[in-house]
Amino acid sequence: MVVICPYCGAVNKVKQPKSSIPTLEVTCKKCGGIHTLEVGTTSQPVAMIKCPICGYKQAPAEKCAKCDANLVRMERKTEEFKVPEEVKPGLISKRYKTFIIVAVLMIIIIFSGSIAGVFFMLTRSDAYKSTKNFIKNSREIKAVVGNNMRLGLVKSGFVRMSGGEGTAKFKIRVKGSKDSTEVMVFLRKTMGEWQVVAASYKDRYGVRRRLPLKDQAPGTNGSILFKKSKLMVS
Repeated sequence: MVVICPYCGAVNKVKQPKSSIPTLEVTCKKCGGIHTLEVGTTSQPVAMIKCPICGYKQAPAEKCAKCDANLVRMERKTEEFKVPEEVKPGLISKRYKTFIIVAVLMIIIIFSGSIAGVFFMLTRSDAYKSTKNFIKNSREIKAVVGNNMRLGLVKSGFVRMSGGEGTAKFKIRVKGSKDSTEVMVFLRKTMGEWQVVAASYKDRYGVRRRLPLKDQAPGTNGSILFKKSKLMVS
């Protein structure tokens, strides 16, 4: 008859006893384990375990049949270091990705808000008001864009002050009924007044051209006075 060892799971062939004895001691030929078998019963399949030291597969037991390692103690250690459900690597990875996405979005929002705040402050400055007056009273710009001139967002710019003097630069998109162009204006503040010192625009071919400044004279409160037209624009 065939007997499965409960210690290592090995299949042992045992001769059927001639006498009618109730029990039979079987010694496993593979692991040497001795177990008692009731004659007339059928052996059930044994769930196999693997030794973490030598990798030997056997039935559940206290020690490994091959290397004699203590399997009970190792099983307890494995349970102690088992990762809880809430901190498994897959869950940690998902939380980490969510954290990264939220952090990036927060950085973008803060950065966008900072830029919007800077350009809002620029458009409230006296230097910007002088730039706006200069552009609206420029014949060259009016000839390029036509009537209904509108100033768009400030693409780039700065205002730097040191004591009572300062410098400023603005790059602005200007639109009109006929066309649009990009105007760049440089200003300098002397004696409490902002004055345009250089200006240029892009023509229809994308070539940057200078704007004339010879008719400009400083006015009051950051305004510009044009001598030929005798007009002061505030």
